[in-house]
Amino acid sequence: MTPRPRSVLHVVAHQDDDLYFMNPDLLRSLENGDQVTTVVLTAGEGDGVNIDTGDARRAEAVPDFTGYSTARGCGLRSAYALMVTGDRDRPWHRHAVRLAPDLVAERFVLDGADRVSLYFLQLHEGAPTDLGTRTRLADLWDGRLPAHATLPVHGGTAGDAQRVTREGVVTALTTLLDHHRPTTVRTLDPDPEHDGGKAEFVRSDHDDHTVTAEFVLAALERYREAGHAPVVEHYRGYANRFWGENLDPAAITEKGAYLAAYAGIGAPARCPQGTCERCGDRQLGADPFRSTHMRSTAYRYSPATDWLRLGPGGRLNAFAVLGGRLAFWTETAPAGGQWAGPYVLGEGWVAPTLAVGGLPGGPAEVVALRRSGSAERGTGVDVVHTVQHADGSGFHGWRGLGNPDEAHPDQRRQREVGVPSVAVDHDGRLYVFVRDFAQGVSVRRRETNGEWTPWQSLGGRFLQDAGTALTTGRGTVELYVPGKQKIWRWFQSEQGGAFQLDDSLSTGRPATGGVTAVDSGDGRTCLYFREAGTQQVMAYRQHADGSWPGSGAGLGGHGGTGAVAALWVAERGAREACLAHRGSTGRPVLSLPDRNREVTGTHWNESGEMFTNAPAMARDASGAVVVAVVGTDGRLHIRRQLSPEPGSPMGPWLG
Repeated sequence: MTPRPRSVLHVVAHQDDDLYFMNPDLLRSLENGDQVTTVVLTAGEGDGVNIDTGDARRAEAVPDFTGYSTARGCGLRSAYALMVTGDRDRPWHRHAVRLAPDLVAERFVLDGADRVSLYFLQLHEGAPTDLGTRTRLADLWDGRLPAHATLPVHGGTAGDAQRVTREGVVTALTTLLDHHRPTTVRTLDPDPEHDGGKAEFVRSDHDDHTVTAEFVLAALERYREAGHAPVVEHYRGYANRFWGENLDPAAITEKGAYLAAYAGIGAPARCPQGTCERCGDRQLGADPFRSTHMRSTAYRYSPATDWLRLGPGGRLNAFAVLGGRLAFWTETAPAGGQWAGPYVLGEGWVAPTLAVGGLPGGPAEVVALRRSGSAERGTGVDVVHTVQHADGSGFHGWRGLGNPDEAHPDQRRQREVGVPSVAVDHDGRLYVFVRDFAQGVSVRRRETNGEWTPWQSLGGRFLQDAGTALTTGRGTVELYVPGKQKIWRWFQSEQGGAFQLDDSLSTGRPATGGVTAVDSGDGRTCLYFREAGTQQVMAYRQHADGSWPGSGAGLGGHGGTGAVAALWVAERGAREACLAHRGSTGRPVLSLPDRNREVTGTHWNESGEMFTNAPAMARDASGAVVVAVVGTDGRLHIRRQLSPEPGSPMGPWLG
């Protein structure tokens, strides 16, 4: 198969958003030689004072909005030049480009690396209206402001200030999508969580971040109408500070170095780009590490590892979201056939993470989050469900399951619903779990007669948006959800019974990004997750009497972020399971048991290309282990064990 060019488009609100929230993913794409394009919507002029926020001299400083915006843009270009070439002073070529009838933007192309482009749309953060008040990007999005002013920078090529409509912004982004044809689009969080530690509603993120994501989704829907279906990734913003750090010390140090370049630390007295007097964002001060939210890079929709499964006819199926629609691939024959797909189905816009379950070998049950609405009506989010055809050929339409907080008059509550987890018990009952507004967990169940129960709260407090459900060998269902300091567990004593909270599990602090639970035989569950602050893979295996160990086993790993895919190997231990995770380079890292039973422990090996979301693992019809990822090229990539014997080597990556 001919390799597909990887083109990654980032759309952010401010000049530092990609450095704070998308790195090191951004850096890895640059290192991989991908076409990388970043679009900054606002001028980011803030209060116009380019002095350390902790410096007392700020109180007497005269705001210079144009100067501060210019300096921030210069700082971002310095950081990119350093990431790509190692030389922060590498020059850029700048020119004006018309992206919409009412919007001319500036494009910067890095000298000697024309695959790297930056676009600055310069929408005024605090543009004055005819009433003399200050407004923000949100007013343009929701129609309170018919047009929004731009703030030209010093030395700019885009001309004088422009008045840009909402339609103009969407058109501009659609134009960029059409021109750069991204295989992956990265943007910010359209539905950020509130601060769960406050009694009143306090949004955790910047309004500009949220509205930027809304604009991007509107442009992506138009882009999709032209037949394009990229991978879309949304990154958490300030909410990173609430949860366990998910970058290891090396990644944090690396991230801080590029933020330091952006901040102008160590910059020459005069700007080498010739546009400002104090190059860089000096509000960050001399210590880029003082910001707590830079110590994680987390997805708003925590990726799952259950999207590869053995389905009807003994064929493996893989599931993803491409361009906001359900996509699936299927083997053409059991155990080693070619793959067909992706088949992209459905209407509406579905969030990037799916929950996939079903009875072994039967049709898949898929649950997702669907966003709907408009700037005028507001945005709604509901949980939706579909079932695969009995022969595996396709899917029925989406069925709406509502939302645990849909009855509340404050619409912001139901927009915070978390990514779903699903499980099907041995009698065919389907359980759907989501995090609710209270940052606990709610469940809805489809009974054996097909009837759905109402949403029910199971409780919990300060839970992450990253749970996983498991059907045990006894047919009961368990739920595991990372919290602030530990992983929470709910379980059933009998099939179809009520859920009980297990307060005996004490795992230590999990990193943001998910947990995986596997049935390890003899009625024992084994958990795999990342340890906050180190990112090493941890294993917690239940004792035979149902109790839990006081501490977990560290399994190492290759850094990185996200959930760990796992398959249990009979008559082996937690360290000898088949494991896969995303490493610090963004590539797959695998550990398989040694053929010799006497050789224990993990054996981590990195291979393949950079991928999105999280890996998945399953056994094919012959029992061989198969690992799957969706690359930043938007394609399914598969690696299969050469034989089903434990310790058998893996074949090459295909796709």
